[in-house]
Amino acid sequence: MRRVGTLLGAILAVACNVPVAANLDEDDANRIVLALDRSNIDATKETDPTAEGKVRVVVARDDVARALATMRDEELPRPRPQGVLDSMDKGALVPSQTAEHAQYVAGLSGDLERTLESVDGVLGARVHLNLAQEDALRDGPPPKTTASVLVEHRGSTPPLTHDAVQKLVAGGVSGLAAQDVSVVMIARPAPAARGEAQLAHVGPIAVARGSVRVLQATLGGLAALVALLALASLLLWVRLGRARAEASEKK
Repeated sequence: MRRVGTLLGAILAVACNVPVAANLDEDDANRIVLALDRSNIDATKETDPTAEGKVRVVVARDDVARALATMRDEELPRPRPQGVLDSMDKGALVPSQTAEHAQYVAGLSGDLERTLESVDGVLGARVHLNLAQEDALRDGPPPKTTASVLVEHRGSTPPLTHDAVQKLVAGGVSGLAAQDVSVVMIARPAPAARGEAQLAHVGPIAVARGSVRVLQATLGGLAALVALLALASLLLWVRLGRARAEASEKK
């Protein structure tokens, strides 16, 4: 009976929850859960049944619209830039030297973008590298390596200084000096604090939003209790029937 009660409670809880993002890596799911928590939206992670090794984020049915609006404001989930290994895995069977160089530059830029976007408060990053291809036949010094970086961040205060971005990008590119990295910061307004809604619905029942999980657990327990009482009544009825049959045989 314990298993039956647990199953009924799980079915009840799942029926009231709706996925708002799926096919996510653990880091992307954590980022979404934290963003929703800042907006007073209760969100949980669970294994995505449609994608092996991935997770999804679910919220209460009444929170779907607010969750989607928050994710839109926070630009979540973010697209993943391709890294060096991703870029070098594509192309012609025998790529030219120029194609290999272009793939390497694109992959290196993607790795730097990933690093910048991993900083809390950074909504997006773009890194453009001017990395000259090595040419043994070229006379004179090699062309100067430069970079341009665009960082979108939440709020008026950037989470990284210009100097920090320059040092981070220059440290990841051979032959690139920090002073040759141009940085542009774009501030995006912080999402307005969303007040917690007064009521939420679990089936036909309206309760305070903060009590949704408690109500779900309570209803699950009541469903298990009803099932237990029904089984006990059935067993009692069977025993009474047997007792009456035995009494009739003795007569």
